[in-house]
Amino acid sequence: MAIYIHFFRDSNLEKLDFLKVFEFFESYPNFKIYYTDEEVQIVYRDDDFKFSYRYLITKKSRVSQIYKLDPQFLNINFLLELPLLVPSFLVKEILALTQKLCKLFDLVIYNDAFDDVQPFNLADVVVLFEESRREAVAQYGLQDKLPFEKNKLDEVCRYQRSISSLREYYNHEYEVNLVEPILDKITNEYGISVIWNVGKPTVFPPHLSYVYVKEEQNIPFLVRRKDFMSIMRKHLVEVDDFLPDMYILRPKQAKASRKAVNRLRKVAIIDQNFKLVRLANLIDIDV
Repeated sequence: MAIYIHFFRDSNLEKLDFLKVFEFFESYPNFKIYYTDEEVQIVYRDDDFKFSYRYLITKKSRVSQIYKLDPQFLNINFLLELPLLVPSFLVKEILALTQKLCKLFDLVIYNDAFDDVQPFNLADVVVLFEESRREAVAQYGLQDKLPFEKNKLDEVCRYQRSISSLREYYNHEYEVNLVEPILDKITNEYGISVIWNVGKPTVFPPHLSYVYVKEEQNIPFLVRRKDFMSIMRKHLVEVDDFLPDMYILRPKQAKASRKAVNRLRKVAIIDQNFKLVRLANLIDIDV
C-alpha cells in the first residue's frame, strides 16, 4: 500500500539527464537499478528493517487528469512509491532523500491530493503521508501490521539505524545486536526482543520486552524484560545520553553476570509460539 509522489520539472529548464539521476542513487549502497520493458525500477532494500521501496521511471505518464495541471511544468514520468504501513521514522528518511533529489535536479512534485504541482515541502508531504495512512487503516485495517507507541518506536528505530556507529563508539568491545520484534501466535502478545550472549559486554536497546539468553553450550531461552531486569539490573548501567531506556553491560560486570544465568533460567517463558516480525511491520498509529 503506497501513495505516489510524481516529479515534474519547469519546461524552461533543459531536459533532465537521467544518467545523473542514476549516479545519485548509485552513490547510496542500498539502491539497485532494474530495467524492464515498461519501466526502470530504482529499488532500496534495507536489511536492518527488512523492507523496501522504489522510485520508478515509466514509459507513459501515470498522472491522472494531467491536463488540469499548470502547463509550465512537465511530467517527466518519474515517481516515488511511498509506502504507507511502515514506521514514520523510515518515511522521514525516504522523504529527506527525496528532498535532496528535488533540490539537486530542480524537481517539483504532485500527488492526487494536491490542487496543482508544488515545490517539495517536507512538512506538507509528512502531513499527506499521515492523513493517507489514517485513511488507509480506517478503510482496510492494519493487515499484518502492529501498532506501537510513536516515541518508543522512533527510539527503537533510531537504535537500529545507529548500530554501526554504536559499535564504533564502543570500539567494537561491546556487542550491539539488532532488535527483533516477536509475536506470540496464540495470545498475540508482541514486543521488542534482543539476544544477549552470556558473558559478553553488551548494549541493550531501548524499550525491550524480551531478552533471548544464549550460552555456548546450552539451549537459548527467552525471558521477559521485567524478570531480566529484576535479576540483572545491578549489573547494568543506563546510558540515556544517547537514547532513553538504553543500558550497557560493562566487561567486568559481564563476567560477574554469568552467575545470574541459573536464576534467569528459572523465569524463562515458553518461546515456541513466538515468531519473528519485521521491524518495519510496527507502525506508530493509534487504533
